[in-house]
Amino acid sequence: MILIAIGSNLFSKIYGNPYQNCMKAVEFIEKKFKIEKISKFYKTEPVPKSNQPWYVNGVVSIETKYSPNDILNILMNIEKTFLRVRSVKNEPRVIDLDLLTYKRVILNEPDLIIPHPRMHLRKFVIQPVCDIDESWIHPVLNISAQKLLKSLALQQIFNINEDCHG
Repeated sequence: MILIAIGSNLFSKIYGNPYQNCMKAVEFIEKKFKIEKISKFYKTEPVPKSNQPWYVNGVVSIETKYSPNDILNILMNIEKTFLRVRSVKNEPRVIDLDLLTYKRVILNEPDLIIPHPRMHLRKFVIQPVCDIDESWIHPVLNISAQKLLKSLALQQIFNINEDCHG
């Protein structure tokens, strides 16, 4: 499975609130790749904890013949359409697109680590992965998404419905 995380916690002058930003990102992803499944979207507290606005997060699974680096470049170009500027780690963002996994590939390059090195520590990633396939196995840890989710039970996330505008 190829998984992409989608997140936003800032209003965009172009696309709207964080939920609308995520939905627009799904549209852009769909123009470049075949989307197989889309998770539910969740309202989640910032990690690490801070005074930032809460995020809207979800995950899509895609099918493509593009390489991991090609996917990364496409995702960064999509972020640019939202006028995303990367300056400080863990800063609020209008959109954040992360390549989480690429099939069973394990990659450790300066610009790309697959699977995402912190995905297993974040309920806002693992819950949407479970929505797509709870039996998915982390390629490094050899643990199912369902078991990873149980280990993250105390992190706060809330399901939001499709007509959410906040």
